[in-house]
Amino acid sequence: MNRYQPKKHKQPVKAIREKCIECMGGRESNGYVKRISECVSENCPTYDFRFGKHPYHTQNLSLQQKNERRERLRKIKIHD
Repeated sequence: MNRYQPKKHKQPVKAIREKCIECMGGRESNGYVKRISECVSENCPTYDFRFGKHPYHTQNLSLQQKNERRERLRKIKIHD
């Protein structure tokens, strides 16, 4: 039994993206990505987050910083 393993949760912006996909007809409907980009519901509280990215959080990392983070992530994945 896996009752002591932590639950896997989505990041909030990814959950918002899934909600937008459902609002536009789900993944089964063709062209849902285009419909999300053309969404006119600007009153929706999740409108700015509909692409699955946080629009107000940007990082300007140097190439060296990106490589350091990439290596750190690889080490974590190897140990898990």
